[in-house]
This record gives sequence, structure tokens and C-alpha cells, in this order.
Amino acid sequence: MTNENKTKFPDTPRSQKSFGQDIGIVQLRNQIAREMDGEFITCPVESFMETYLPFVPTEKETQYFVKKLLEDIPTGRGAGPYALRSDTDPIPSVLTGDETNFAFRAYPPKKKMAVLTDNEIAVFKGWEKIAETIGNIDYPGQRNRNKFSYVNVPYKPIDSPNRGSNNKIDAAFVAAFEKNKPLLTTDIAVVMEHKLSESQKRQNALQAVSANVQIMNDDVRRMFTFGITTEQRNVTLWYHGRSHSAASHTFDFTENPKLFIQVLIAFTFATEEELGYDPTVTLEADGNYTFKLPESPGSKEFRLFRTLEPLSLYRSNNITGRMARVYKVVEVNESGEAFGDPLVLKDVWLDSTAETEKKIQDTIFGDIEQFWNSTDEPTELKEIKKAHQQIVLDGSYKKYFLEIVLDHSGQLTKLRAKDGIQTTDLLAEPDPAPHLPRTGAKSQKSQLQNDQASVNTHPIASKITKRPVVPREYSPKRQYRVLFKELCKTVGRLETIGDVVTVLFQTLTPLQLLFCAGWVHRDISSGNILAFKKTLESKGPWLAKISDLEYAKKFPMPKGSAPAADPKTGTPYFMPLEVMMSSYLFSAEFNNAIIEAPLDPAKNTVKTEHKRINVERLAQFKQKLQMSTTAKKATGVLHNFQHDLESIWWILLWNICCRLHPEHSTQSLQDFGKAIFVNEMKPTDSRMRCITEPSIGESIVAEAPESLFPLVSALFLLRHDLYQHYVDRGKWRTYDDIGSYSKIHNIFFDIFELLNIEVTKASEAQDPDDDDGDSHWSKISLLVKEIRNSVAEGSAVGEPERKRPRSNEDHVDAREVESEGRTKAKQPRKK
Repeated sequence: MTNENKTKFPDTPRSQKSFGQDIGIVQLRNQIAREMDGEFITCPVESFMETYLPFVPTEKETQYFVKKLLEDIPTGRGAGPYALRSDTDPIPSVLTGDETNFAFRAYPPKKKMAVLTDNEIAVFKGWEKIAETIGNIDYPGQRNRNKFSYVNVPYKPIDSPNRGSNNKIDAAFVAAFEKNKPLLTTDIAVVMEHKLSESQKRQNALQAVSANVQIMNDDVRRMFTFGITTEQRNVTLWYHGRSHSAASHTFDFTENPKLFIQVLIAFTFATEEELGYDPTVTLEADGNYTFKLPESPGSKEFRLFRTLEPLSLYRSNNITGRMARVYKVVEVNESGEAFGDPLVLKDVWLDSTAETEKKIQDTIFGDIEQFWNSTDEPTELKEIKKAHQQIVLDGSYKKYFLEIVLDHSGQLTKLRAKDGIQTTDLLAEPDPAPHLPRTGAKSQKSQLQNDQASVNTHPIASKITKRPVVPREYSPKRQYRVLFKELCKTVGRLETIGDVVTVLFQTLTPLQLLFCAGWVHRDISSGNILAFKKTLESKGPWLAKISDLEYAKKFPMPKGSAPAADPKTGTPYFMPLEVMMSSYLFSAEFNNAIIEAPLDPAKNTVKTEHKRINVERLAQFKQKLQMSTTAKKATGVLHNFQHDLESIWWILLWNICCRLHPEHSTQSLQDFGKAIFVNEMKPTDSRMRCITEPSIGESIVAEAPESLFPLVSALFLLRHDLYQHYVDRGKWRTYDDIGSYSKIHNIFFDIFELLNIEVTKASEAQDPDDDDGDSHWSKISLLVKEIRNSVAEGSAVGEPERKRPRSNEDHVDAREVESEGRTKAKQPRKK
């Protein structure tokens, strides 16, 4: 494979996204608004209908419905709530007028809605009759009525098995609705929100979008969702997909009843697939899903996989993007009988032009073998090449990667409307006036207390910085599912510090393989560093594996390529500082713009000589500025090999600061961790100083428990080397020099090897029958997330799904980054 072919992978930046916090989604609405800002396009309603609506009834079909809606409903007709209540009186027609000029009987044109009643529920109750009557008309074409009916459900919460799902909606197209039973996310096809005041348009939109975020998070079948919002007589149609969201221009449903009738027809007679339900996924009665995957690309033979338990279901605050779902599954036959060993299924949406994880893995394997078979390599890489020569020659290096059993590229998202315009500030509240005073000492004190209480936890919406919206093309995304053979634990669920160190040490081997092959992972986190045993409960050492290669890229980029404007890739807790800041820690541009004055000691007392030198410096500086402004500057930061190592460093720090049981930790260490591990894309001051300020490391080493001294001191020694190499690389402009990364790789390997030797010695020194050998730091227990309800504890690639909300809680502990489930300490050994 030529180098040219190997570098044609598109860049895959992430917009601002974070996982949903362990609070009600209503409390997250402002955060949802900020994260989805820039994800929307707006377009004329006709364009919206042609692009996003399930289908648009023809003129002839529409007129057929109009004719029927002008007729009174005779005795005995109707199966819904508006069926006849008398044996003699017909139900009045929905429409008045004739087939050319007609209007809704319940909503006369130009009549203020408030005149009907000032009660929101009563005003929009008539929609239910209109929709039900349309549903009772036989479609003139080949379509049949679907199972979804329009129902008014004012203030009824949407129920789901996930914690934090507490939206309430006004109406919806739902399946199998009963007033005395919960309204389930899996039953909702179209969300509706109504308001009597036009001033509540933004609030109305955010409520509808928030409900759709909940539905898209909860139901794996949903490829896209719909919504309708109404203020007075003004209707807006909404579409939410994995590549973008869209909102129509508003229209007056009383002035344009025909258009409104077409919308209701489309939602009433659409197929489930047209409403956004994936036909290859079935929701089973027990709440599990069955996935249908072809045996091979283009094959008509399919295999069925039933979910056993969720392993990683991050709840995203943004509908678009790639928040992957991971399940433990088992293969079943047509009768639903299980066979074979459990597998792991990952479901994700990728850019349509992006390579799949299997193709990327195959390419990486080819590049690894090509490098080790070549005799031409940088001198700086010879030591690393020699260290891993044998595992590459015998092929055992592949054990550090998940084995892919089967993968499938599925459906594409809808293309954006041709005349759609990217829109910002559609949901976000206007910024408060900057001059508003803060009054009273008491309010200032309360504010201080709130700031202290919320510091270092997941972000409160008000703390998210509004970012400039970059023009986007909204390229389509493609559904991708991949099956892995191995069931693993993530490093975030390992039970002792020693296990974490061992797995992180082993992880450096596949990272060095990627390094030599010219690849950066770009998404190293506690959720995709895995620990594997043949049986998770068995004794013996863990084997490290790395997963999630969708964002892996060749480095350096081909000449002429520019980094993405917003290349934030990774989990915020473990994201490299330079990537978070979108700027390098050392500014080579500023350093090189400084013109040194070549003073001659023999002349530097002469005033005219000083003047001449400064004139020359000024001329040189002007020339440099002119050259720099005429050249096209690249923006952003390229994710490099050291960034992957820095993520390893953050993972170990997180385990030490946030996963230790309080009896093994100190308050200062816990506070230090809370100040750093915040679910925000913008780094906190504490996080920046953690890398750049030497005194921070010294204080933490001094205040950490004595038992952890070897580990914490090694960690901050690595911190020093990380920062020094960032500065040196910037000073000498060696960002693209692969050899410049070899030394920091060797340093990480050596330090972690020394730590792992301590772990091994402590393990060998302990009598297997002795239950009192917990004195060494490697034996210190870590908090492990408690998996609730029907999910069994202790098995996972990724982390378990969040369950029901905790009452009166407004943040999540930083210890709970992966699943946000509650934590508990490993049970102590019996004495």
C-alpha cells in the first residue's frame, strides 16, 4: 500500500459534546442548548417537508382527505376517542367551507387563540380530534395507518430505564398509550410542545429538543426523530439526526390548514422506518434488543445478536456525534435460542467518508509489519523497534487489540436541505446584561458557596463557554456496528492501583507500535483501555488491549494539510491540554518573531550605534510581520504521539485522586482531583497549572498518603518531562519530527516498568493464603461503580448505563466519569 493511499483518511473533529450528567435532563437544558448550538439549519417549510418529512402526500391524495374532513362523521364511524357518543347525532366535520376555501372548525383564521380560552391544554385539545379523524380515513393509495396515534399528554413525564430522564411533553404520536401507564421513550414517534405566548418560542423549542435528546439516548433503534412546536397559531417542524438537526420556518396552521393536514397525514401513514426506527433492530418484551447483521458485505444471509446487558451507554447532551453504545450480546437463532460464547457489540455513527474501525485496524497492522520488516528507520526508533521485534515477527502483537468478529456499515443519515441555512442561537438563552449588579452581602456569600460546592464536578450549564460557531457542511454520517470477541473490563473498573498500573504499563506497548507505524490514537481514555482475561473472575495477570480506533490517524499529516479548526478529540477528563486549548504550550511563532539585538560590547555605550541597531531590528520585525500576515496560517493543534501519552498520565492521576477510598486518600488529594477532572471542553485553571506549574506537583507529593509516595512522585516526575518536551519541541519546531517523540516514549516506558516491577514483587512476596498483605500501595483498593437493577456487576467493555435519578442532586462526583453510576469500595478482605 502506498503512502499516498494510506493518508486519505478525512479529519474527524468533534464539536463540543459531553456525556449527560447524573441529574434530570430538564436541569441540563441550557447545556443541551449550548452544545447543539451550530448543529441546526433552518429552511422553508416546503423544503423541510420534501427533505425530512416521512413523505409528502400528493395534491390528489391531499384533496381526498380534505373532502372527507369536510363531511360530518356519520353514526357508527370512528374508533378513537372521538367516535360517536350518540346513536343518532353525527359528529360535526373537522373542516368548514368547501374544497377550495376551507378552515378548521375549532380554529377559525385570524381569531386569537386566547379568545378561545386562556388554558393551553384546552386550546390545543382540538388537534387530537383532527389527527384522529385523519387516521380513520382510508388512505387513497397503498399506505396503511401506522400504530402511532396522536394523544394529548400535558405535563406527563417521559419514562425510561435511564436515570435523569424527566422531560414532560404536551402531546405526541405514540404507540400503545394508556393514560394510567407510563409514557415510554420507546413508544414516542413525534414530540409536540404547545405554548399560547409567542414570547415562549425559545423555551418551547428547547423543551421539544430536550425530549428528543432523551429519546435518541434511550432507544437504540432511533436513527432520527421529529418534533412539532406551536406558539399561538405558529407551527415549527423539527428533525433531529446524527449529522444535523433542522427546523422549518414557521407557518400559521389556521391560515394554511392544507399544509397542516399534509403534516398529520405524513406522520399517521408513515412506515416505522420513515419515522426513524431502524428495521434491523428489534425491541424485545424484556427490554433487550436484537440486532440483525449480514454475514458479509452485500450478503442476504443474516445473523442475529441479542443484547444481554449494556456495557457502555453514555448519555449525550448532543444528538449529533458519535457517543457509542456497547452491549454484551449472544448470538441467537430465528427462534430466539442462544448459542456460542458472549460477544461485544458496538454501535456508533461515523462520518460517511471515514474509514471503519476494521479497515483502520487492518491498515495499522499492515503499517506495523511494514515498519518492522524495513531496514530504513530513524535512528531514534531503533531501540523501540528492537524491543518489540519478536512480537511483530510472530504476530502476537495483535493480542493488544480487540479481535473483530464481524462488522457492518449501515444506513446513511439524510442530506441537509439544499436551501437550508446554518443557524445559531436557535436554542440558547440570550446572554445576561453585563452591567447587572450583584446586590447584598448575603447574595455574594451564597454565590461563593455555590462556586465552592460546584467546583471540580461536572459542569453547570452557566460555566460552559460559548464558542464561535464554525461554518459546517453537515456531511452525512453512516451507521456502523462491529462485533468483538473479547469481553473485557475497562481500566476504570479495575479494583486495585496495582492492576491499573500493570494495564497502563502494558498499554504503552501498542502505543509504541502505533508510534513506530506512524499512527496516533487520539482518543485514549479510561473507557477504551481494556483489561482482558479468559474469564474475568479468574486469578492471574491482566492483558491490556486498546479499542476505539475510529479516530486514529496518520501522523504527521501530508504536507499542505491543515489541522481541523476544532479538533477536540477525546474524553474531556483525559484530553491533552494542548488539544483542549487549541494552542501549543510553547509559542514558536512568538519566539521566532523576536529580533535579538547583536550588541557589540565595544560599541554598546555609543548612542548612535544603539539607534542604528534598533532601526535594523525594526525593519527586520516589520518584514517578518509582513511575511506572516501574507502567508495562510494553519489553525488548531495536531494531535501527536506525546498527546496519547499525556492521556495515559491523566488516567493514572484520575485513579489516584478520584477512585481511592477516602480512608486511603487525603482531603487535599481529593480536592486536587475535583479541580481538574471536570466534564468541560475548556480546561480549568487547575488543570492547566497541573501541567505547567512545578510547585503543584511538589505540594501534592508532600500531602499524599505516605503509602502512595512512590507512585505520586513518579507521576509528577513524568509531568515534568511532559512539559519540558512540549516546550523543547515548540522551541525547535520539531512537531512533525517523529524521532523527537522517542525520548518521551522511552521515559514513560521506563517509569511505568519500574512501577510495574514493584507491583510484581509485592504480589510475589504475598502469601496467597495470607489475607493481611494490603500494606503495599499496589494493593490499595479502588472505588468501583455499582451496576444497578438487572445488570450484573464486574463485566464490561465500557461502563454500565445510568439508571434512575437521584433526588435533589445537582452534580456528579468526578470518580464517576465513565458510567456516572454510584461508586462503592471494593469489599475488604475478611480477617
